[in-house]
Amino acid sequence: MEYHNKLPPEGINTTAVHPLKQFFQMIIAAIVLVVLLIAVLQFSGSFLAKRIPFSFETAIVSKVEVPFGDASKHPELTRYLNDLAQRLMANMPIPEGMTVQVHYESEEIFNAFATVGGNLLFYKGLLQEMPNENMLAMVMAHEVSHVLHRDPIAAMGGGVASAIAVLGLTGNAGTGPAGSVLNMAGSLTSVQFTRGMELAADSQALAALYSTYGHVGGAAELFELFSEQRGDSSTALTQWFERFSSTHPLDEDRIERMNNIASEKEWPVNGDITPLPAGFTQWLQAE
Repeated sequence: MEYHNKLPPEGINTTAVHPLKQFFQMIIAAIVLVVLLIAVLQFSGSFLAKRIPFSFETAIVSKVEVPFGDASKHPELTRYLNDLAQRLMANMPIPEGMTVQVHYESEEIFNAFATVGGNLLFYKGLLQEMPNENMLAMVMAHEVSHVLHRDPIAAMGGGVASAIAVLGLTGNAGTGPAGSVLNMAGSLTSVQFTRGMELAADSQALAALYSTYGHVGGAAELFELFSEQRGDSSTALTQWFERFSSTHPLDEDRIERMNNIASEKEWPVNGDITPLPAGFTQWLQAE
């Protein structure tokens, strides 16, 4: 037998694919994997957080003593907001032991939100734009629905899980180029998650509005008001991007969806409008 040392074929250590192309393919694959990982962690964190008893959640919040508004300066308004919440909750599937506390903040901010422990915060900037109780009730029922669905604690659980993922992958709290990429990936996945929360809250609130007033008048008008407050300067391209990147659905999409629900359920979209209390404007002006 004879053995020969053959030379390796030409080009065995080279590739026809450009190195930069391979590099970008690896980067894209890495980003996709990170997005999937963070998405899984967010949903896992959310799932586990929702299993925390509501009584435990409220107990923790009471220990922290987070200040919400100032009821002592606005007793009539705070009382009315809480009364409205209770009237709506009577027509919602609120589980035993779940409570909601509405707070008022006299800042010129056009907003209201639900947070952990069943706390809702309404700002003067939003309330002073409410023309009737029906529109205000839609906002209130929407925020109560977030508490009912345990969205605040779920969002917190998902956020904590994402932060842990960023910390584990980068070795820091998300600073530097790698952390920026991971934070952006986490934001994109959480956006889709919170949009689902908003749509579910819209549906629940619409049902509560109908059960309380016998019609859903004020629901579509509320989101028309939101659109006016934001100003409509969007194009087809920006609307497409917003549908993917915004934490909330587009106002026009929400209006169309609610009208479709009302049509399917045969809920009247018009009816007697309930005025706000006689002293509502004066309550807002109190310092």
